[in-house]
Amino acid sequence: MNIAYILTSTENDTFYEQTAISVLSLRRVMPEASVYILCDKDTKNTFTGKRTLLDKFNVNYVVVDVPEHFNNRDRSRFIKTSMNKHLPKDFVYIDCDTVITESLESMPRNYDVGMVLARHMTISENPSKDFLEGNAKAMGWHQGWNDRYFNGGFMSVIGGEKSEALFTLWHQLWNESREKTNGTVFDQTSLNEANYRLQGAITEISGVWNCQINRNCKCAQYIHDAKVLHLFTSPKMYAHDLAKKEIMKSVLDESHPELDRILENPKAAFHDVFDLNTDFYSVGLSRTPAWKLLRDSYENSKFLFKILNTFAKVVLKFYRTKI
Repeated sequence: MNIAYILTSTENDTFYEQTAISVLSLRRVMPEASVYILCDKDTKNTFTGKRTLLDKFNVNYVVVDVPEHFNNRDRSRFIKTSMNKHLPKDFVYIDCDTVITESLESMPRNYDVGMVLARHMTISENPSKDFLEGNAKAMGWHQGWNDRYFNGGFMSVIGGEKSEALFTLWHQLWNESREKTNGTVFDQTSLNEANYRLQGAITEISGVWNCQINRNCKCAQYIHDAKVLHLFTSPKMYAHDLAKKEIMKSVLDESHPELDRILENPKAAFHDVFDLNTDFYSVGLSRTPAWKLLRDSYENSKFLFKILNTFAKVVLKFYRTKI
């Protein structure tokens, strides 16, 4: 099986470390897979010293020409939206912030492009549907096709006319959004607009192939059987121990016992999580100005938070006497 990653990185970020952890976990369960690392030349030039760890995993580097003036974010998305041009006909793409828990060989391949729904839910039930709609409207686009919005962190691709048409249109729409939004680039919005225009080129596959782990996601039902855990490394989103920066960076050290411990049983590395939501009641609440004010004051001004909290106690006491 052909497995692809995209890596645009400097020594000031952790994308190299994330990719190394994912490939390390992949090699434990798929030692014979052909692994491709797509990168730009500037990123490739940083692979010295500790940043040669990937060499030990028998990977194939594919250096892609990208516009020189692009920043690393745009370089990554330029490569991602056209990666089919640089890979074998059939391949599986995986985001770098992942851990592979089981072999992918059993994955059904009776479709052109297979992907998992974003947050494991339809658009109409997604707590971020207003955000998705806003991104789409900014370009005069649609949220998705048939109430479905796909996450681009995992793609199973069978080369052919349909998959090629999807990538061609995706690349075109992404570049259009990059030029028209002053740098606010919507790679997943453009992917789902391409799927809309092609009337469903993407086939929905089970969440076990891209189990998206964060606190605002219906991931719990897929964790037990998950083949790929998608970790989301943003500090305000992560819920998995591997997403912690100190753990990620340790992969480049000679010894990393905590990382090894987690990789032995990655499906159990949630010791800090106690607020995984199931009904999304608190998710909606967390998007209100009142909640944002409380959170910001709690993080940045204990004095203001104390005032707001005292006020809330008074209001709550009064309110409860009226019901």
